[in-house]
Amino acid sequence: LIISAHNPEEFGALAWDSYPTLRALMEMCITSQFVFPPPTLTTTPEKSEEVRTQELQLAQLEKQQILEFESRLAAASSKQVITEQSSLLLSTITRMDPLGPLRRPAAGVLDQLKQINSHYKLGHLLCRSRKRDFLLDILQRQGTNQAMPWLADLVESNEG
Repeated sequence: LIISAHNPEEFGALAWDSYPTLRALMEMCITSQFVFPPPTLTTTPEKSEEVRTQELQLAQLEKQQILEFESRLAAASSKQVITEQSSLLLSTITRMDPLGPLRRPAAGVLDQLKQINSHYKLGHLLCRSRKRDFLLDILQRQGTNQAMPWLADLVESNEG
């Protein structure tokens, strides 16, 4: 994300086009709205619900895969039966598919992203890009009829 903000023409454009979760993080930095799914990605309540439903399905599948993996590990050593309650891995690992569908970042990640964005001004750097105009892309996707309170905040906080 930091590299994308400092080199938006190459890394930023690649991240925007190819990595859905990274794109969502970039939009969160631009709009300073650190919620999932980003309101700028889901322009209708139906789309927002669709993203949430897909994320829940992916999380459930991931949970099953982690439990199966941990069960195989336990079977090889202690023959212990692994459940959601006894799992040591469920709360510590996640399946990473960078090119896959949009995934919900952990709450701690969103808090860290908010701090990093505030400290390094990543959203401002991404907004300044014109070779790949991320801000224009968000505005065009949202349309003129939708309220954009984040835009007023962005203009007000812009230092340059």
